[in-house]
Amino acid sequence: MIGYLRGFTERDSLNSIIPGEAMNRPGGLSLSAIIASKDTGPDSLSGLSTVSRRPLWLVVPALCALAYPSLLSWLSAGLVLVHGADSPNGPIVWVSVMGALTLALAVMLVSFVFGLRLGSPDVGRPEDFRARCVALLAFATPSLYVGFENVGGVLRASSVVAVAWLIFWTLMAMIVLLGTRSPSAASAISPVRYHRLAVAHGVSALAILLLFVGPHIGNHLAGFWSGSVHIAIMNVVRRVYRGDIVQPVLLALIGFQILSGTVLVRRRMRMPSDIFGTVQTTCGVYIGVYFLAHMTAVFAARYAEIDTNWVWLTRPNDSLLASLSKLRLIAHYWVGPIAVVAHVACGLRWVLLQRDISPATTNRIAWALTTVGFVASLILLALLNVHIA
Repeated sequence: MIGYLRGFTERDSLNSIIPGEAMNRPGGLSLSAIIASKDTGPDSLSGLSTVSRRPLWLVVPALCALAYPSLLSWLSAGLVLVHGADSPNGPIVWVSVMGALTLALAVMLVSFVFGLRLGSPDVGRPEDFRARCVALLAFATPSLYVGFENVGGVLRASSVVAVAWLIFWTLMAMIVLLGTRSPSAASAISPVRYHRLAVAHGVSALAILLLFVGPHIGNHLAGFWSGSVHIAIMNVVRRVYRGDIVQPVLLALIGFQILSGTVLVRRRMRMPSDIFGTVQTTCGVYIGVYFLAHMTAVFAARYAEIDTNWVWLTRPNDSLLASLSKLRLIAHYWVGPIAVVAHVACGLRWVLLQRDISPATTNRIAWALTTVGFVASLILLALLNVHIA
């Protein structure tokens, strides 16, 4: 969000590449070689050319995302079989948490690696652009799947969620394999308009952080102390972000963030990127998907006249992990705060670089702030009814 204030030019983007990123030389059939190689000779292992093999490898993030719900279901079934009941208690709770996070992080890691490799200076082919975009979307799989389930619940069509998920990711894979040539860079937003949009995106992000995200995460962290403290703080902060004036403005800002972020990311997908740039874009996409999924659940509950307070979130019969069949919510809530802080941290790094702060210093600041995001993820413990008091 804030990082887009930098307003990249093509020259800036090329200069921002970490030197090591340019060293991805093909050396056999490693992942980076298959993705980045331009060799058109025959493959000694399978008789296929490297070029003909590449598109098949480019759909790996989409296939991982496609398999995610099934893997969660198998994990759930295995845990129920071992535990002997659907309601978790004791050590099985933490086994469930670790298992769900491991599956989610595996999908996200694969997607991130593909996004990083496809952001190397060799990017430029149409299939690379499409695959890079799909990899970014696959990175948001944990929250995207929750969003699908939320929409299915609102429409009273939960039974078709699995089919919709299958169709969606099949289409994503087809876009990578068979999609038409992407528009040229010349047809993209101009550098001047890009810079202006980036500034507006950053200002809007700052407003959202101050009005909602910061107080909301702090409120949930207070639940780590006790549920009563959480409710007391919630009653105060709600007067701000649920006010008759602030709430419509906040929703408009969030909508603008998602739309403007889509435009900014689309341009960034045509530029080389280092690890910080990849973290920023992947986390930015994750935040957009997370907001949509979260707001769908909250407003559906409000429509049903349910108060989405601490009691609702941790109620005994239908809480975050009241059933081993709800493992999808664990990664959704855990990754959200980390993505927000990491996105802002990488954005701040670009702002500092623009002001001639040394790369070593800005890198340390970015990693330190990202660590704070992992601390903020402790809200997951609070949601699992772990309290200090």
